[in-house]
Amino acid sequence: MSMLAELVELVIGVDTHADTHTAALVAAGNGALLATLTVPADADGYTQLLALAEQHSGLRAWPSSTAGYGPGRSRVPAATAPVWPAT
Repeated sequence: MSMLAELVELVIGVDTHADTHTAALVAAGNGALLATLTVPADADGYTQLLALAEQHSGLRAWPSSTAGYGPGRSRVPAATAPVWPAT
């Protein structure tokens, strides 16, 4: 089984809450923190998350949660390509 760092260049992790989501963009190869962003948990916030991802080129992974406050945000990666794992 491949390591995530061998498959993608960037990982965007999102800590989801009822009112806000906080994202951390990390270089998969070395774990360097490239950016963080806290956004409202709404369509405008999701758009801001996409803009953050688009500021950095490379194959991206958006680990997503389908529980708690994650389901709404988990639809965001569908608008970006490529994404791993597929949602």
